[in-house]
Amino acid sequence: MKAVLIHGFFRKDKDMIPLAEYLQKKGYDCFTPDLPLTFNEFDLTVSLVEDVLEGIVKSGIAPGEKIHFIGHSTGGLVIRKLIADTKYKDHIGRCVLIGTPNRGSQIADLASKVRGYVTVFKTVRSLSTDYLENVDFSHDTGIEIGAIAGNRSNIAADKLIKGENDGYVEVDSVYYPGLKDFKVLHLGHKELHHSEVTAGCVDRFLRSGKFD
Repeated sequence: MKAVLIHGFFRKDKDMIPLAEYLQKKGYDCFTPDLPLTFNEFDLTVSLVEDVLEGIVKSGIAPGEKIHFIGHSTGGLVIRKLIADTKYKDHIGRCVLIGTPNRGSQIADLASKVRGYVTVFKTVRSLSTDYLENVDFSHDTGIEIGAIAGNRSNIAADKLIKGENDGYVEVDSVYYPGLKDFKVLHLGHKELHHSEVTAGCVDRFLRSGKFD
């Protein structure tokens, strides 16, 4: 089984290594591309992930084999946009979004009001509610998507967020209609994708379409 792991804002490929190592022990062949998700809107990086997907397909996959995708935070939005745009849709299996602000981030909305901030950190601008309302995400691809949210916050930013959240992203923002399954874990945003509990949920969903 092949899986592509997409990191989030202001992170590098190595941030997905703990999850990749767990999945490798379970028999997955993992790919962790390094993407420019700091100074560019997330949707501008989709073509780079498309190149990764194309490379895997052209290198040879077994008949009927699917390529799964897992994204943390902003990485989940990259995956959703990829699904909407890619010509390799038939080769994509199940997808898991971890702590992804699918409905926008209150923190990003606040950051957008800070003069000059999102002019530099354009990825944050693309996480705002207004920006995401204008992104074309496809909901009828037939690809099963599951999402995992965290509800443990131990950082000061929690005081700026209304509702249950993981310190950066609200639980209500991770969920959206059309998900195959949805789960909330008592973990913070920065630990959510490094937890073995999360990794177990990801493995089960990729194999069965259910977290439990």
